[in-house]
Amino acid sequence: MKVLFIDDDAMMLRMAGFIAKKSGFEAVLAGSGDEGTEAFLNHRPQVIFIDIEMPDKNGFETLEELKKAGLGDARVYMMSGTVDDDVRDRAERAGACAVIEKPLNAAEVTKVING
Repeated sequence: MKVLFIDDDAMMLRMAGFIAKKSGFEAVLAGSGDEGTEAFLNHRPQVIFIDIEMPDKNGFETLEELKKAGLGDARVYMMSGTVDDDVRDRAERAGACAVIEKPLNAAEVTKVING
């Protein structure tokens, strides 16, 4: 299964890629919203994790672009270091399955990917 991680933090991307690969998934990494949209179109991952707080294009704007590109049945999870009810509500309204707290927890990420 292909998993796309979109985050402007290079260290977080490395960690996410390691978690996914260690769990037997193919990790696709993107350092910005635009790179994420391009990676989505090129790889068609089944699960997507998007950081909410990114410069240039935030996670919600990136999710809107992905929807326009045709998400299909890909599951989207937002990521944030500050998760509260407002963030959860906004993510749900945007079409995300849930918000995952950063720093990422390997067990939680694996559980989310497995559905």
